[in-house]
Amino acid sequence: MVLSADPPLPASGSEAASTLLLVDDNPVNLQVLLRTLDGRGYRLLVAKDGRTAIDIARQAQPDLVLLDVLMPDVGGFEVCRTLKNDPKLRNAPVIFLSALGDVSDKVAGLSLGAVDYITKPIQPDEVIARVDVHLNRHRLERELRRANHRLNRELSGAADMQRLILPRTLPQTGQIQFAAHYQTSRYAGGDYYDVIPMPDGRFGVITLDVSGHGAPSAIVMAMMRTLVHSYPGVPETPDRMLRHIHRHFAFLGETSVYATAIFAIVDPGRGSMEVASAGHPLPLRYRPGAGVDALACESATPLLLWDLDIVQCVEHDLRPGDRVLFYTDGITERESPSGECYDVSRLSDALARTGVLPIVATVPAIVGDVEAFAGGLEAADDNTLLLMGLL
Repeated sequence: MVLSADPPLPASGSEAASTLLLVDDNPVNLQVLLRTLDGRGYRLLVAKDGRTAIDIARQAQPDLVLLDVLMPDVGGFEVCRTLKNDPKLRNAPVIFLSALGDVSDKVAGLSLGAVDYITKPIQPDEVIARVDVHLNRHRLERELRRANHRLNRELSGAADMQRLILPRTLPQTGQIQFAAHYQTSRYAGGDYYDVIPMPDGRFGVITLDVSGHGAPSAIVMAMMRTLVHSYPGVPETPDRMLRHIHRHFAFLGETSVYATAIFAIVDPGRGSMEVASAGHPLPLRYRPGAGVDALACESATPLLLWDLDIVQCVEHDLRPGDRVLFYTDGITERESPSGECYDVSRLSDALARTGVLPIVATVPAIVGDVEAFAGGLEAADDNTLLLMGLL
């Protein structure tokens, strides 16, 4: 049975009146609660048993439940358990009402998810104080959830926009093919990869990792992408691209932001690749019959930290069948449930095992190996793989 008190007073501002569900099999106790809470701007709903309370809660979705513990048929603990298992009701605060004053009873009620416990006989001032406290807390938590929802929606939109600045397609020619994997740790991230066609059939290949996570890293990453694509002319050597990026970000010198980067100029016709690195993990080369090795390159300091006085450029030969894997450290630092890192040796083994697969199938296979190692744990850092294969 459902009873309703007189119409509540209008809620202040745009906030709707809070709905309270009062549950007790004793009519006297219900009347005390109604008299205590009536006229305070609440919408009051009443149930005299547990089953009715559950039905009303599912229909009305109350903001707070005052719930008797000892009731016939379905008791208060069972009602609370049911409410907390319902995704639409689990956030509603539950305050138990009971003559049971034993600590173990209170602990049992609180362990089910209740927020408070009022011992009978009911004291009106105590009821009002506790209801106000928990309603205010519930209201603040609800606003926090709404704010988080809005923030998540905005960050998701930012991540979608960021993906638009990454290559939609990668070059595929009769001499060379590319494939990539890109996953941010949460929404927008600081990793960037690109393949830029250059004159005479050459390609500029870049992999870059801005420190930190989230929006600040994503903003710097987007600006760096703009710099790469606005390079005047064609970089004669890879170090010139790294210096170009570093020089234009001098204004970040007083901040903690930095970036690791590697830039390579690949000439599939000559079978060569010239590489320069600024603190970035070295690419791995798989060669049929020879296995996997890291392509040597004396790395300079990361970008944006100090002056790039010396940036070494190293040239490596490439042969048909070679595959070169560029990556960010989010891959090798991916952790397993036991806390181990995936590390370079595991990545090298995965590259060697997948060497017989088509280029387009190799990257998903390596990603699958990383995910299996992680055992379902989310990535703490952005993950990027860029694979190049000579035909």
